[in-house]
Amino acid sequence: MMKILVLALDVPATSRMPGSPRLFNLCRELSRHHEMYLMTLCESQSRYDDFINDPASTYVFKRVEILPSPPPASWLGQQRHRIHLAAYFETRFRHREFYHSIRAKILEVCALEGITLIYVDRMGMAQYVDCQVSVPVIVDMHDSSSLRLTRTLAFDLGILSKLRTFLSLVRAKQLEKAIGKSCDLIITNSLVDECVVKELSGSSRTMTINNGVDMEFFTPSLNEIDPNMLVFSGVMGYHPNEDAALYFARDILPLIKAKCPYVEFWIVGSQPSDRVNELKQIPGIHVTGHVEDVRPFVRKAAVYVCPLRIGSGVKNKILAAMAMQKPTVATSLSIDGLNLADDREVLLADEPQDFADKVVRLLTDQKAAQQLGANGLARVQGEYSWGAMGKVLETAIQSLVASRNGCAYGPG
Repeated sequence: MMKILVLALDVPATSRMPGSPRLFNLCRELSRHHEMYLMTLCESQSRYDDFINDPASTYVFKRVEILPSPPPASWLGQQRHRIHLAAYFETRFRHREFYHSIRAKILEVCALEGITLIYVDRMGMAQYVDCQVSVPVIVDMHDSSSLRLTRTLAFDLGILSKLRTFLSLVRAKQLEKAIGKSCDLIITNSLVDECVVKELSGSSRTMTINNGVDMEFFTPSLNEIDPNMLVFSGVMGYHPNEDAALYFARDILPLIKAKCPYVEFWIVGSQPSDRVNELKQIPGIHVTGHVEDVRPFVRKAAVYVCPLRIGSGVKNKILAAMAMQKPTVATSLSIDGLNLADDREVLLADEPQDFADKVVRLLTDQKAAQQLGANGLARVQGEYSWGAMGKVLETAIQSLVASRNGCAYGPG
């Protein structure tokens, strides 16, 4: 048994909470064999309460410590941040004292608890791992920021927007190139993202652990389907999701309505931007904002749509919809890194008319919709359970510790 310190920007999202459930479910799998300790910068009391009160989180972490938030930035700190073209999450230039205090706190906890491995969730927390740390360090990047920004650049409108994205891309490439120097293993959630990171940081040890789905939480139900309901879900303040919702509402939905006039589009998820909220003015479009449970909306849907045009990494929303046996129409980018085939587990379309035609096909052919949903469910059951992903991570940890210590290691 190891003592694993998890560093995260926020408390992990359980299946009942908004956000990616990747960190929580991987930690839950690791907690079956190891003691887990969590240090997080969580700033939302309500989110922390949701996490603590979720029965699923009860036995995952032996200790949860909420780190202090950074203080307001000084004028000088802001200028240092700008001069270095630092990423939005970096604090070493803007908040020097805070930055060093968090690094010192992590070293202190490692010594006090006898930590044997550090698991860092995302690049934003990797900055706080001091080079004096003497235990193996794993960084789970989820996806490649440089890949996401490269794709975003192609869709940016306006010179200032393109300039901001380009500068962010330059810094993202610098950080992804350097990350291998401060950790022993880099994990991504798709081979596409791993290839980008590997190209930037060739000497780094990398691997892919796909996203999974909580098969006990996301279960099928064929009794509540609304034949005119289309659903897209996610955090709607996240730019790729915002872009997808706007794209579907403006470019695809009118084409569907030309053949299925009673269809309604439901945008389900927290933090909808102003532009997404404005879509409510269009007849047949619903924007829910935060919901306590996304499952009732997805279960009622006749078709789940995922019209993402930008972004990177494996999309949990696709896996969750398929676990609920929903026939799904998606863009090719939406299934990056997933072993899904067009016209087998999903229908793929990258142009508005093609996307609309495939949605209409599923709305008007119940047998085809049921077969697609069944194929999707079978695929996630066979390949994308969190239990399977946890075993991959456990094997990687064993290998890493064994190579560090020069001896064999097994769970106990």
